[in-house]
Amino acid sequence: MKKSKQAVPQYTRAELMNHAEALFAIKAEVLYGALYEAAQETFSIEEAKEHINQFMKAKVKG
Repeated sequence: MKKSKQAVPQYTRAELMNHAEALFAIKAEVLYGALYEAAQETFSIEEAKEHINQFMKAKVKG
């Protein structure tokens, strides 16, 4: 018997930003910047973490 794959919970930007410090140990402002250019409206925790990592590694344009 195969187990059906559980759907990964999706959260809105607002929900993630309200809990940014507890979930990701970052300020909501950092999460806002990380998700700023993302086209989607909802994210899983893993997707949000990927965006945060990319944002933190990005070079600052000067």
